[in-house]
Amino acid sequence: MMRSTEAASAPHPWHVRIRDTVTGQILGAGMLVGTRHVLTCAHVVGPDRDPPDTDVTVEFITRPEATTTGRVEDDCWVPSREKGEGDVALLKLAETQPEGCGAPLHRRAILLGAEVYAQGFPSGHANGLGAFMRLAGNCGPRGEWVQMNDWSPGRPARGFSGAAVLDSGTGQVVGMVVSRHVGDPADIAYMIPVETIVRYLPPVGRWARGHTAVDRETAQKFNPRVPDVEFGQQVTDWLAAPSNVRVITTGGRDSERAETLRSVIVSSDREQRPSDEVLAAAPPGTVSPAAGLDLAVDASGRTVEEVSQRVLDRLGIRPGSPGGATDRVRDGVPPMTIVVYGIDDAGDPISLVDRLLRPLAEQGSRLFLVFHRDSSPVLDQARSLESEAATAERERVRRLLGELTAKVAELETAEKRAVRRWREIAPRVAGVPDPPDLAASFRLRLLRPPDSAPEDGWTVGELHALLRRRDRASARVEEFGRTIEESLARRNELRRRAEVDKAVAAGAGLAEDIALGRLYDEAHRLLWDERPCDLGRAEAAVRRYEAAIRHRRANRSGEAEK
Repeated sequence: MMRSTEAASAPHPWHVRIRDTVTGQILGAGMLVGTRHVLTCAHVVGPDRDPPDTDVTVEFITRPEATTTGRVEDDCWVPSREKGEGDVALLKLAETQPEGCGAPLHRRAILLGAEVYAQGFPSGHANGLGAFMRLAGNCGPRGEWVQMNDWSPGRPARGFSGAAVLDSGTGQVVGMVVSRHVGDPADIAYMIPVETIVRYLPPVGRWARGHTAVDRETAQKFNPRVPDVEFGQQVTDWLAAPSNVRVITTGGRDSERAETLRSVIVSSDREQRPSDEVLAAAPPGTVSPAAGLDLAVDASGRTVEEVSQRVLDRLGIRPGSPGGATDRVRDGVPPMTIVVYGIDDAGDPISLVDRLLRPLAEQGSRLFLVFHRDSSPVLDQARSLESEAATAERERVRRLLGELTAKVAELETAEKRAVRRWREIAPRVAGVPDPPDLAASFRLRLLRPPDSAPEDGWTVGELHALLRRRDRASARVEEFGRTIEESLARRNELRRRAEVDKAVAAGAGLAEDIALGRLYDEAHRLLWDERPCDLGRAEAAVRRYEAAIRHRRANRSGEAEK
């Protein structure tokens, strides 16, 4: 048996392959948590609504000697529900694993464009196949999933369900692969973030590192009645489409507005979000989508350094800088959606605004800044930040809009070029696909009412999303161009083969062979005379011609030997 220190030093000692104990069929992937449990998707170990009552075989990829069995732990089975929610399970192992081998689960903000990695067991890859992806935002049932784009290499396949999703930079496990996209585009899969897993399987929380998005003390004060419905709807609207900076006052720490704010932001916490039954009692428009924010922090009584540390924790970043967490944030961090409340009760409100919140806004973070009192001396300072951020946001929108407009024009040009080439190739080769028509939808999205400025109504997030869509559209046009050129090249190669074969036959003294001549004529008719050319039939004709030539030559060689 491998000692604990040796086992923990193995690469990814938590990485698990799950098999059917009877048939040996690979069911999917999983990850060891703690020393006695494996986390995976519910559909990996059982497709039914009820938990399976049989064991599965659990194999540790880098510790094959640790192979054991496991079955679903009591009260740790959440099958995929009507809309796809849930789909998580916790297995209890027959044998305890060494300390230090568990997966490094981490509560993290989901950062657009962050590179992640997963290893699964698709068909033909029993020993594992790795894939890199990029996080592309919330999606799926009730926004529980996170989309992963640019699956490389290849495309998502069965066998990855239950696989850990690791941040490529830190090695932290930020989620678990749950599903793959079927259809176009073909390079998309989905993961369940760690915090959502913990919501469904609270016991997993003991193995998850990092702080929740909302302070736990705040989460305990959730009130589904939402005392100020109109204000709750305003907060929810902002979380759904956050501007760069918004400043509001609540009229006191225990006011109806303050209580409403707490309830709305708690509904946006993936892990601490109340049950669906509780949320159903809230007034319409006052429940935020899951993960509408990345961080909500109560600044009351906290120093700038303490609030900065909360920011870094949600990003999975260690301070590193000699100046501490605040200097590390000022050096530059990925943008997040952050609610900071109780600013006027912070240890040093002026420093909090100037040294932390202003740099975050300048780096692109969306900030909802909450003060308890209208008389706060730092309120004007925050409102000037709100004005500056709005101006900067508008400028970013103009820049991105100009970039998108130029790229859409490039897409239109590429589509016209592809259509011209298609018109040349389609009459020659049968079965080539129709050209894509993608630029028109972008042009429609860019239209604005005649009396408005081009940038009105846009957000930076929307434009970034459209730019990513445009890049995918451009890739589709390029792929279309390659496809039709390959079709023409295939026809030309078949023509070349037929002519070479004819010369080979003549060189072998078979030029007068009537049967061969008929086979050549059939290939020639399909490749030169019939338009458009049916590549499948033409290739079959060339192969018949080649096979007949080989047969004739073999017979002649045999006769010569006699």
